[in-house]
Amino acid sequence: MKIGCYIKLGTMVHAITELLTFGNAYPVALWVARKFGKNDCGCYEREMYLNSLTCKDDERGPDSV
Repeated sequence: MKIGCYIKLGTMVHAITELLTFGNAYPVALWVARKFGKNDCGCYEREMYLNSLTCKDDERGPDSV
């Protein structure tokens, strides 16, 4: 198994934004998104996309069950 499955980029970015906003990352992102006329910030989708860059489902190889 590759190290990317232990260190997920999207989860790290989420944790950093939580620290920078004192635990209010989602409300702040939603506020910014609404200022730009959006109804959703797309945070979850972005986190999943970034996680997929570092941890792919097919990294286990052909020998895994």
